[in-house]
Amino acid sequence: MIFASGLTILVAALLLPAHADLQNTRVERDHTLHIERTHERRIERYQAFLNQLASPDRHTIDLLAMSQLGMIPQGRQAIVAAGEPGDINLIEFIEPDPVPFQTHITPPTRLEALTTSPKWRLWVIAGALFAVMYGLMPATKP
Repeated sequence: MIFASGLTILVAALLLPAHADLQNTRVERDHTLHIERTHERRIERYQAFLNQLASPDRHTIDLLAMSQLGMIPQGRQAIVAAGEPGDINLIEFIEPDPVPFQTHITPPTRLEALTTSPKWRLWVIAGALFAVMYGLMPATKP
């Protein structure tokens, strides 16, 4: 029983740090994919606006006139909020709304914390090796 428990702890001490590295790598991958999707959305919005410029409609012409020339159609008035510039920024109109990145990290268990901690990892491995060696020793005769 001592041999099996020592061997189990030894295997856990070797596999759990690799699992933690895998989890960190997956989080970094997900973050990179999130950034890539954000860039793709931005490119799609710019491409759509470029397509609108190729065959402009009335809304596109009004938007360009308001943002580049500061022209406002007759019968309309510019609404300027406090603390904001008086002109429409075309880039802000085209940019997509930012989507925050959310991670789904599970908190480590006590065994994971012990086997991934530089302070305790050596002691866990040493204790497991001691249990394996003790389990391999022959039984004493009464």
